[in-house]
Amino acid sequence: MRAFLLPSLLAVGLALPAFAQNSLESPSANPPPDESWVDYPGPEAEAPPVESLPPPPPPSRASSPVALRAPAEAPKPSRVSLHGGMILEPGKVAAGLMLGFPLASARVSMGVLPNLDVGVGADSLYGIMNEVRGYLRFGVIQGEEAHLALSVDGGYAFFLNSPSQEEYGARYFTGRRNWNLAPGFVGSLRVGRASRGFLDLRYNLAFDTQPFQRVPLGGAPEGVQTSGNILFRVGVEVPFSTRTSYVVMLGGNIHGRAEDAAFMPVVGVGVVASP
Repeated sequence: MRAFLLPSLLAVGLALPAFAQNSLESPSANPPPDESWVDYPGPEAEAPPVESLPPPPPPSRASSPVALRAPAEAPKPSRVSLHGGMILEPGKVAAGLMLGFPLASARVSMGVLPNLDVGVGADSLYGIMNEVRGYLRFGVIQGEEAHLALSVDGGYAFFLNSPSQEEYGARYFTGRRNWNLAPGFVGSLRVGRASRGFLDLRYNLAFDTQPFQRVPLGGAPEGVQTSGNILFRVGVEVPFSTRTSYVVMLGGNIHGRAEDAAFMPVVGVGVVASP
């Protein structure tokens, strides 16, 4: 029995080193790392430095949510006036149209001297009375902000009805008669950035060449009768360019003749323009 066990143990002892050596060489054990994978992914795959990146494109104005706008230009005062005291420059022509109560009017003026302009025009009580008038303005003060001028206008009026046929007609509303002369002063002052306020104050002298005696047994009337009226206007010329303005006017007439309205309010809106 001993003889049988001894050779068997000897055989097992010799086999263990061989088995240990074979287990280390087995493909199931972890192999040593491959040095070719240590530097993966390699130097050529590294990110480029920040300095080498191209600059971002500038933002587009079209895609900007808020569009940039140039500041609006401040309005400039008009260099043309027919209702204030600013005289037209020599050679400059201006025209104006006014609609209101009791009269509608139109005029054309031209500068002839540095301190003088002249013009012609027409006033109408919408067909009941039509008057052709001439205008003259002489500048007394011509500054940048304020102006003052002596103004004289006058003309001849055509009436639809004779004095005996009307009681509350054109003569009653306007205080005018066949011939009319109105000297006075007009002034203007800049209001705000560009508008010009104006004041027109004058005395209207009316000459009646068709006198009519309404009082029985009053005797024969004089060949020519005269009467006086005080006229005042205030308003503003608001420009929409240096050569064009629209006009708003208020005022009144104080009549000195008994058969005329004692006071007649005056309103008007219009436009003044120069080519």
